Amino acid sequence: MAVEVRYLVIREGKEVGMYLTKKEADEHDKMLDIALALADFIQSAEKIKIDEDTLEELTIHLSRNREEVMRILKGLGAGAQPPVEKPEKLIDIKDKGKKAAGAA
Repeated sequence: MAVEVRYLVIREGKEVGMYLTKKEADEHDKMLDIALALADFIQSAEKIKIDEDTLEELTIHLSRNREEVMRILKGLGAGAQPPVEKPEKLIDIKDKGKKAAGAA
């Protein structure tokens, strides 16, 4: 007989996800927390009226794609890669070898 451990994500008394690892369950739970916070934020706007189902789909989509959303909000644009940090000073391998030989 095999034994399997499964992790349930439960919200408001309802099962909303089942995962084989705690990490996956925690990630899903965090995604739902973010979606809920986004829904509250959007609903706080006086002039924005969105039906509940559309709001739920929108906030879940934004939450699942939060890394891309963050790039867009930082002004990098959709699909843009974040800038790569350049090292302050490159070390020439030849110079490094000479210094090591001179120290010996």
